[in-house]
Amino acid sequence: MSSMPVSQVAYLVASQVATKAVTFISNQALLRRISPDIFGIAAYLEFVINTVLFFSREAVRMASQRAKDESVVLGMAWLPVMLCGPIFAAIAYLQTYSDLYQTSVAKLPYFHATLSVIVASIVLELLAEPWFALNQYRLNFKLRSKVESMAVFFKCITVFLGVVWFSKQTEENSHLFNGLAVLAFACGQLAYAIVVFGAYAVSSPSVWPYFSSKSSGKQSVDHNILSVWKSLFMQMIFKHLLTEGDTMLTSYLFTVTQQGVYSVISNYGSMVARLLFQPVEESLRVSFTRTFSQKDPDYKGSQTIMGRLMTFYFNLSLLIVVGGYSNGSFLLNIILGRNDKWQQSSVFEDFPIYVLYIPFMAFNGILEAFFSSASTQAQIGRFSLFMSLSSVLVFALMYLFIGKLGWGIRGLIFANIVNMCLRIVYCLVFYANFFKGHVPIQTKYVLSKIWVPVLLSISSIALHRVCFHDGMTSSPTEFLKSILICIACFSGMLVNEREQIHELVSGLRSKGKQE
Repeated sequence: MSSMPVSQVAYLVASQVATKAVTFISNQALLRRISPDIFGIAAYLEFVINTVLFFSREAVRMASQRAKDESVVLGMAWLPVMLCGPIFAAIAYLQTYSDLYQTSVAKLPYFHATLSVIVASIVLELLAEPWFALNQYRLNFKLRSKVESMAVFFKCITVFLGVVWFSKQTEENSHLFNGLAVLAFACGQLAYAIVVFGAYAVSSPSVWPYFSSKSSGKQSVDHNILSVWKSLFMQMIFKHLLTEGDTMLTSYLFTVTQQGVYSVISNYGSMVARLLFQPVEESLRVSFTRTFSQKDPDYKGSQTIMGRLMTFYFNLSLLIVVGGYSNGSFLLNIILGRNDKWQQSSVFEDFPIYVLYIPFMAFNGILEAFFSSASTQAQIGRFSLFMSLSSVLVFALMYLFIGKLGWGIRGLIFANIVNMCLRIVYCLVFYANFFKGHVPIQTKYVLSKIWVPVLLSISSIALHRVCFHDGMTSSPTEFLKSILICIACFSGMLVNEREQIHELVSGLRSKGKQE
């Protein structure tokens, strides 16, 4: 990135790989011990926690990157702690109207203990925001990667040990085990918060003097940054409704089993997006925010970075569709094992459909990262209005697909694809207008590069349809054949992009020599 060392991006990617590997192994062990119902309740509670955290801190984090000095960043970092109380109360009140809460969650044994642990984990994690904000502002992603990797490890260990121990103590009482298993998930979240707070407090002692300065009234508050936060906060509301609208809808319309199925599908289906795409988006957002806040921004360099990233995303997305749709059910069958409760669910039929959603999610992420970095306060306000209008359409589609047509989880996925398409088109128009007059966008060159990977992907899909029943693999032999087809497709993409690859490698080599 233009103002960010590649090593910092590598730290984020490595952190995501490590945490996802630990989470994957932990989930493997848990999925064979618990039912879809318990997994659904745990996913529901995790959604509530993440929603409170998101509304409390996300807009603050984004606005703080526009600050001119660290005192402003630290001053803003206290806002999430003050916001979490009313936000949690509002979200908790709304959840009491859902059937899932009334029939399953509230009736669990040890529910109040679970709720207390959840509240403690939220407060403690938000108390770590000053340290997080300071390190984020300093582009110290190495520390963040270490802290989050360690926290995820302890979270997974806590949940796994809790579930195993509780299962031995309640072998003859499945209802009691259900409550204790959910409590174990809450304790895992608390373990995560404890590690995050403790690790940041120990590793970032430079924040401690601010505590005393805050009490003496010396904290710095930038009203311009506060104004940006207000605009971003409103945008975050609509963004969260659109991004997590599927999860919100499942809590009202779906059974606990369907919740568990969708949780597994989304967790495994979006693994590539979270491993690779999310770190790129975060680093891009921070880098471009710094670049475009300068007096003389590097428009050409920024446009080159975005062009290369979108080309990479396009090729990788096609590969994910080709390989993921054909092999997703087969691999998921291996992961879940011979658990009868999972075999009786729709998880294997719905998973390949979710794979089709991943490319849209990836492109939306990178384009919105660019938008949040380059947009003015007025443009953010217009985008919030657009998202509010599009949310009405998306939720109407969800109601049609699920409530009227009975498509279930597939209805959610198709509605989410429409949601992402609307946001992608809006951000693409902004992208084109932003660089207009600064850097010419070579549309013909882009189109000439697109048709080759598209043709390769269509050919690969056709081969899968010919070689396998319904184009999907069902045995190790068929899986290996599919891998060979994907490798051939990938090789063709590499040949098509050989000039860009050579340019990128040459640039990295020259950078290495300079350093």
